[in-house]
Amino acid sequence: MSTLSAGPAPASSSAGDIATRGALALIGLMLVWRLVLAAFVPLVPDEAYYALWAQGLSAGYVDHPPMIAFFIRAGQMLLGDTPLGVRLFSVLAALPASWFVWRAAEDLLEDRRAGALAAVLFNATIFGFLGMTLATPDAPLALFCAAMVWCAARLVRAPRPLWWLAMGLATGLAAQSKYSGAMLAGAFSLAVLALAPLRRQLLTPWPWLAALLALLVFLPNIAWNAAHDWATLTKQGGRVTAQAPFRPGFLPEFVGSQIGLATPLIFLFAVLGLLPRRAAAAFRPGGGRALVMILLFVPLAYFAVHALRSRVEGNWVGFLYPLVAIAAAAGMLAPAGSGWAGRNLPGLARATLPLAFGLILALGIHALFVPTTLAGNKDAVLRMTRGWPEFAAEIDAKRRAIGASAILTNDYQMTSMLKRELPGVTVQQFDERQRYAFMDEPEVLSLPGPLLLVLSTFRSFNDITGAFGGREDLGEVSRRFRDVTMPPVRLFRLDPVETPAPDAPAPPVP
Repeated sequence: MSTLSAGPAPASSSAGDIATRGALALIGLMLVWRLVLAAFVPLVPDEAYYALWAQGLSAGYVDHPPMIAFFIRAGQMLLGDTPLGVRLFSVLAALPASWFVWRAAEDLLEDRRAGALAAVLFNATIFGFLGMTLATPDAPLALFCAAMVWCAARLVRAPRPLWWLAMGLATGLAAQSKYSGAMLAGAFSLAVLALAPLRRQLLTPWPWLAALLALLVFLPNIAWNAAHDWATLTKQGGRVTAQAPFRPGFLPEFVGSQIGLATPLIFLFAVLGLLPRRAAAAFRPGGGRALVMILLFVPLAYFAVHALRSRVEGNWVGFLYPLVAIAAAAGMLAPAGSGWAGRNLPGLARATLPLAFGLILALGIHALFVPTTLAGNKDAVLRMTRGWPEFAAEIDAKRRAIGASAILTNDYQMTSMLKRELPGVTVQQFDERQRYAFMDEPEVLSLPGPLLLVLSTFRSFNDITGAFGGREDLGEVSRRFRDVTMPPVRLFRLDPVETPAPDAPAPPVP
């Protein structure tokens, strides 16, 4: 591990080989740890929701493009509808993503160990580890954005036609994973304009053919949106906060979340790796540092502006973590210099990977065993993964007690988990029906009564109850795990509106 992280390269020509073997061993160990967690940690609600998508493959869905549905379906075909089956290809995607980061760092940085170190750093971030374990759109997005970064690095060094076409393919696949991929594509477009070697390529057909290829790969999702009132584009466009009030308190929260997801020392060295003096010693000449800066800071500028008015979820920035890993490798491998930096940075560099691996190990152990419940229902792992089977069984007992034909909800996460835990029971969300356009479900109001309403919040409550003839409050039910009680849900019996019997025909006039 010290060969990977300690300052400038040793004089020995075998340093790169030692770093390669060490990196492969560490990446292999992290893959095994991911597989263990993927197999034995229960699905979180969002994963259960995306697993529903895999039951009805489509060119698009309301929330995101379809790539994660295809990842999940492929895993289910191999291992069944199990947690490991749902997550399998998200986990395996870490291998090609690591390879892309490795190759990109070798192209951009001087040190022979740079590729190996950057690949390990990508896996050692909390996002790189968990984001490539959970079955969410962030996993395929990170994979294809890592491919985009490698293609961009190759184009800076040798702008050949093959790499332009590869960039177009990777861009289209990233956009089919999550629309955030378009942000990296936009940043690369600015890099093409800013960097002379790439700008000269605009006089050739290859950048334009790359853009056309990206559009062709993305075209099925555009067609789906056109046929569904631009549902995904409208939903994701709704995150723009130009009209929201100025609330700058979200900005430090955003920065803090990235320090945590990167791990503190990797974040520190990523910042240091972009500083002019250290970067000059770490990056190859020819525009590599400028490329990384543009690809990183164009999307980050948007997120910073967004954070002045609204919350930026930590995982939204995950597609930039291949670049964060490369910048951190540059910061760790650059000469430490003199003064405070010379005294302290080598020691911090040696501590970076042990700290990151310790955090990943502790997080994984907690997810597997939940050894403590001291944080109560503020513990995100406990709150998302525990107590669902018993809770669903209690809900179903209430349903059977009132003779309800189906369960209604007003929350997609509750719907997804109850569908998963109660496979023989009809569970439908009353509102946001467009989320389930890919499923062959009957109209909610056509379900025979009575029905059991599971109310997570009072959103849409008046619309729901107004559509039925009567309601009866059945009290509250809470999900529990050991001594922790989650926020309760409210249960109601709903009876359909009674259709008046047709008038008897008038007797015939004699």
